[in-house]
Amino acid sequence: MNEQKATTCEQQEVTNELYAQVTADYEETHSVRRTALNCHTSMVTAQRILITAGLWSSKSSKLVKELLDQDMTADQIAKELSLTKDAVYAYMPYSRGNYGVKQTEDSQYSKNYRERMETAAEGMHKGDVDSISVSMADPFKQAASSMQKPSALSNLRFDPELTEELTDRARDDVVSGDTYHEYGTVFALHLSLVGGFVYGADEDMDMRPEERAELLKLAKAETDISRDILVPGAMNLHALHYAIQKLFGWQNSHLHNFSIPREDFNALTAGTLGGYTDLCGVLFRFPDDDMSDLYWDDDYRKGVSVKSWFKKKYSAPFRQYSVGDSYLGNLWEVEGFRGRFPDFKDDTTLEEILNKVSVEQDWNFLVERLTVRELFAARRDSARAWKGDVVGKLELLKEEMEDEELYDSEDEMRKAATELRNWRQSYSQIDHLSWVHPDTYRKEIEKAYKMPYDAVVKMHEEQMNVWEMECLDLFRDLNINLSPYFDTLYYLYDYGDNWCVKITLEEIYHKTENGIFVDNDMCRVAEDLESVLAEISAKERPVCVAADGLNVVDDCGGLYGYLDMLRTINGDDKEEADSMKEWARGLGWTGRKSKPGNML
Repeated sequence: MNEQKATTCEQQEVTNELYAQVTADYEETHSVRRTALNCHTSMVTAQRILITAGLWSSKSSKLVKELLDQDMTADQIAKELSLTKDAVYAYMPYSRGNYGVKQTEDSQYSKNYRERMETAAEGMHKGDVDSISVSMADPFKQAASSMQKPSALSNLRFDPELTEELTDRARDDVVSGDTYHEYGTVFALHLSLVGGFVYGADEDMDMRPEERAELLKLAKAETDISRDILVPGAMNLHALHYAIQKLFGWQNSHLHNFSIPREDFNALTAGTLGGYTDLCGVLFRFPDDDMSDLYWDDDYRKGVSVKSWFKKKYSAPFRQYSVGDSYLGNLWEVEGFRGRFPDFKDDTTLEEILNKVSVEQDWNFLVERLTVRELFAARRDSARAWKGDVVGKLELLKEEMEDEELYDSEDEMRKAATELRNWRQSYSQIDHLSWVHPDTYRKEIEKAYKMPYDAVVKMHEEQMNVWEMECLDLFRDLNINLSPYFDTLYYLYDYGDNWCVKITLEEIYHKTENGIFVDNDMCRVAEDLESVLAEISAKERPVCVAADGLNVVDDCGGLYGYLDMLRTINGDDKEEADSMKEWARGLGWTGRKSKPGNML
């Protein structure tokens, strides 16, 4: 049977029994993955049926539909969106077109690296394209109302020498400040994929034993899909996020957060508003929806090596310039929340609040300025003792602020933080819309700002830099250093696919005064390990020392979707296997195990 006939038969089958099964099942499960499993078909087939029925869509499927409506072919769409043709077909309804002739593996291989960079650039724009209302006829008009020029535009000079001086000052401050004390401590962490944190982390990946065994076999894993890494104690969660992305094969395309175990969360907060807000800006980030502030340095651009970009992010100096990760920034958020909802008292439970108002993020959301050495402890005090230590440190911070009359300048700091957020939001909109509608939007931006588009972008970058410098105290000094308490954290990624990485402390290595390394029992480490620890201490960069299992991949549907992907790739249907491999390669997946030392 030739390719044309195979496609026709497939469409006839979809139009009849399978089409009805998939649409009916999805209306009950609301999960493409579950529907595909229940109907014994692939996720791609189920996805295309649901697109055809108008029951499911995504950013990519909407872009494909928009171009299909313009009578573009699959080849043209693939070129327009920098996707492979197979990837385009995965987002097309069954009523449009036929499968094209597949390129040979050799001819496709030469394009993989470029396509991966294109895909990474697309994926790292986290905002939903359709969440910004832009008319193609007049794209700037609608955006302008929500993208007012920040007030600083009229009264700040853009002096290149000043900008460079401020940048140098910030760099010197960071290197000479508290960020680098206790630089000799190195932590051994075990990172393993586990199942559904929302319902309590499941060591069996929330799978039946036979499913878990099959996944591990296909993923070439002996015990779990995991990585063991050594990280400098000064490394913060913000940098660790990028390291985890690189270690597991993701491309920073979705939202994420770090959380503590549920039992620790309940012990530290008592599940009440008062218990929770006491730790906002100290341990937790108060929920907000400002993505431009949360992802303040997601600056990947296509054409740049993904590997090199990641390496810069998880190497020293470890910075975190998010207003929402600062202590005062959180106090302002709490102040605003209590002002809007005065009926919520300290003893109001967080569950009661969720029944009455919509909260943008999970309460259990750690601030990412926190360092590994502030979080992980081999032995820990009681929750009461730990909170008592926090209270004492906060009292000292308040005294220092009063002594230095920083309270008098709080309004100025709040203004600087607001300006920084405004410029980041404006820049995010310009960047995002220029990516969606580059030609039309560039012209309208130039008309609105009365300067070349590149100058508008440069102006925003300079202003963000200036206001970051104005907020240095907010980011660096007006916070407390936590005493370590936890031996386990969780990293959550892509709230749709629900990836969860359990982070467990394995060992702490300390550098003594004479330069040797000892473990937590004060025993000197082996010579070969000591050389690795010395290098980590000197370079301030993590190292992967062990890896079990293949990398995973973005947008495959989580653990079950990944299992389906591996089943397809290892299945008997060569055409479907090749198609799935090509799609996965476009997201950087190779199907080969990497040497641990080469993973970071």
